[in-house]
Amino acid sequence: MMIHKKFNKSGLTTPPLKAIVALAALVIVVFTISFDASSITDSSNSSSLDLSSVSPRDLLEYQIHSNKDRLSKHIPNSPHHEEVSSSEKAKFEADSAIALISFGKEAANGTLLEQCILSLRRRGEFDGKVMVITDAPRERYEGEFDENVIILKAKEEDILYDHFTAPAMKYKRFKTLLIDYMDDVPELDPIEWIYYLDIDILVGAPFITMAKALNKKYYIRQRFGTPSVYMFKDPDPDKYALNSGFIIINRRTSDLCLDAWRNAIDTHPDAGFDQASINHVIENENSNHCKMVGLDVEDYLTYPNGDDELIHVIFEKHFSPLIHIFNSCFAQKVSPEVMEKFVADVLDLNDSEREEHKYGKSVIHPSTAKWSR
Repeated sequence: MMIHKKFNKSGLTTPPLKAIVALAALVIVVFTISFDASSITDSSNSSSLDLSSVSPRDLLEYQIHSNKDRLSKHIPNSPHHEEVSSSEKAKFEADSAIALISFGKEAANGTLLEQCILSLRRRGEFDGKVMVITDAPRERYEGEFDENVIILKAKEEDILYDHFTAPAMKYKRFKTLLIDYMDDVPELDPIEWIYYLDIDILVGAPFITMAKALNKKYYIRQRFGTPSVYMFKDPDPDKYALNSGFIIINRRTSDLCLDAWRNAIDTHPDAGFDQASINHVIENENSNHCKMVGLDVEDYLTYPNGDDELIHVIFEKHFSPLIHIFNSCFAQKVSPEVMEKFVADVLDLNDSEREEHKYGKSVIHPSTAKWSR
């Protein structure tokens, strides 16, 4: 069969009607995508994203696929992962406990404590004891947690110990009293190791995996001699040596370090952060007979820095063992909508839990967040 081609005056082949229709449809689609994307603020200024008229799915598709090369630098390295047997997990949870403190009206009215513990239980896969020291009314957390979460009321004499320039310091001082409070709970007598977390940290991977990797690198559970306390190095090393958002404490030997730290806090009431008092302990560690050991952050702990980074982590479903996201200078770079979506994914919330909109709210509003650690 002879196929006849149509030519225009210039000698070029005239496209068939179907091709013309397909091309027109493609132009319309491209125009539509471009028009919709234009309603989204340039992601280089992600703190001003206008998400009110954009669905989460469309936002993720646009932000990730149109900026994939630029965003790829935000992907953290794979967290250290070692297989952990059920017997190892049982042994770890028998002699290790998580310690948390929750103080002030904002903390009591918010859900930072709840989402921290939920992240421990779900992605953290930690089923052991959790000790919480709080000034909230006892009924505030009634029925909120499982039986392995022990709520302790802060002692009045400790709350009233308040001669600090920065109001939050009287609460941060409780980090130095963890062993004292644990000693008052017979149920916690078998506990040898205390892992303290700030409640604005989320656990994004099996907790024992991180603990095992840190122990392997720093010989934490095999260390003898000078009593020690372990913390990650501070993100602002020019000012502070260590960050107290995560602390590893040996119940039998770390009391000398905690006593020295508390003394430094009490004798420097004008310090705005407890990190400053840690510096004093490090400077006098020989006379204090204790050692504050700095852990390399590596990929154990992340400080997500803006919408772009969180959106990419949401897309990749790649969560660090510890995620310090709330109530810091980094929080101001995250829009509330992206924050809530991110937290919901870290907590692995089901559809009904997401609809409650219970989690993912910062105590400090992103627009006014300052350094607060």
